[in-house]
Amino acid sequence: MAGIYSRLRLVLLAALIAVSCLTVSPAYAVKKVALSSGAFSFEIEPGETGEGEIVVINDGDEPIRVMVYVADVVTDDQGAMTYPLPDRGSATPASWFRVYMPADSKSVGNTPYLELAVAQRVPVKFDFSPPAGSAPGDHNIVMFFEMFDFADNVEGSAVQVSGRIGARVALRVNGEVIEKMTVRPFEVPALRVGTQVPYSFTITNGGNLNKSFAAWVTLLDRNEKEVVSSQVASESTVLARSNLAFSDSLDTVAGRFGPHTVEVRIQYMEEDAALPSEIIEQRTIWLFPVWLLVALGVLVFVLAVWLAMRMSRGSRSRTRNHGPRRGARGQAADERARRREEREELREHASEPPIDDTLAAGE
Repeated sequence: MAGIYSRLRLVLLAALIAVSCLTVSPAYAVKKVALSSGAFSFEIEPGETGEGEIVVINDGDEPIRVMVYVADVVTDDQGAMTYPLPDRGSATPASWFRVYMPADSKSVGNTPYLELAVAQRVPVKFDFSPPAGSAPGDHNIVMFFEMFDFADNVEGSAVQVSGRIGARVALRVNGEVIEKMTVRPFEVPALRVGTQVPYSFTITNGGNLNKSFAAWVTLLDRNEKEVVSSQVASESTVLARSNLAFSDSLDTVAGRFGPHTVEVRIQYMEEDAALPSEIIEQRTIWLFPVWLLVALGVLVFVLAVWLAMRMSRGSRSRTRNHGPRRGARGQAADERARRREEREELREHASEPPIDDTLAAGE
């Protein structure tokens, strides 16, 4: 009987394991919006009109609402981007664009939006008209497609944003081309202890065209041999009339000693050029390994202790050989005391009676 019960328990355990394996994990709804293209590039004369189209796709597994709007691209001194919306009546590049929504689209506030079923694809047309007299060169905007929901699923209630995606548009207005790439500032400490070599530099695009570039930072020894190198950018873009900053450190792994050179090398293509242009900037840095400074510190400490002991022994020797040394006032007082003693002795000799030699002989 014990064997039958044991086999029965094994059968029940196997059945429970099988049932648990067949249990389906709960599925979670995913909202996802996709675009037919993430970047556009156009070229146009001032005062003319161009057009384009982008397809918005519901790539998730439930219906979504997607707002559509155009924003300018603004960079700070370090290259960080923000995307402000154009003000009414402004003349920024985003204000040159008009978006044409499908007839069944709706709006929240002043912003139009699409309602997309699962896997639905909706084309959105747009055009752009830079006014006559617009500055030549590249102008950058982003067309945003932002998913949202109404609170409690009631239209007119608060909007809850759940994510957005953007398509970058580079609009080149024909005219005079200006190309001016520099690396300023480029900062490296003059002295560094340890294996890390920090650096920071800023690529400045003073021209009016967006520039793709690659950048390397290399540490060279005093013989200009490469110690370590790092490619910090590959096919990156610095926008027209903007900066892009980099900061990091090179790891020499082993401690280095003496003068070294940190080199920044930038490669980019100028318009209609067959070969890339190159910018090279260098800075000198002195490197010291930690063990060397520790050894110098120990040496200085030992030398200081030795000098202190030597001075102490010399002081004790002078005290034994010459006694305590008195100052000028003490010596003057001693001299006055000696003179007083001499005068006292002279007075004592003067007050003694003279010796009678005749009387002394008769006796």
